[in-house]
Amino acid sequence: MSVSTGNGYLSVCSVVPMSWFSRPWPSSRMRTLAVGELYTGYYETALADDELIAEVIVPPLASAAAQGGWRAVYKKITTRAADDWPTLGIAVALCREANQVKDARLVVSAATNTPVRLLAAENTLRGAVLDAATLARCGDAAMAEVELAGDAHGSSAYKRELLRVHVQRALREIMV
Repeated sequence: MSVSTGNGYLSVCSVVPMSWFSRPWPSSRMRTLAVGELYTGYYETALADDELIAEVIVPPLASAAAQGGWRAVYKKITTRAADDWPTLGIAVALCREANQVKDARLVVSAATNTPVRLLAAENTLRGAVLDAATLARCGDAAMAEVELAGDAHGSSAYKRELLRVHVQRALREIMV
């Protein structure tokens, strides 16, 4: 098994409040979609056949200190080569003050039809001190709240265990 930090575009996009501008080509009519509205299924989007993504808006982030300590990490977990389709993708972003979490965003992908925010896992972190017990509670909450698809990369149960373990590892990496 290898873990890399690249190719997590869908998950990473889901942890920041991004929006997409799309327009029918060659029309000038434009609409805005929040990132959570763009993905509708496995390799499916809310774009019409004649629409293209014309612009992606990512809110500017000041320094980590000015943002109250936001840090993020993406983990690509694969059972094969690092350039293979991930068995599981996990994106984590935390805003913390000292060792206490002010806000959190966790997203799982690759083993789901669309990137999925892990709201229960996020709630275990808010207001908590990042210690071993909090990390364990967050990993358990993540594993319990999402249905993961089994495939050639591993069964659903295997991927749930990977999620539990790698959410904790991602959080430990952010703590450094």
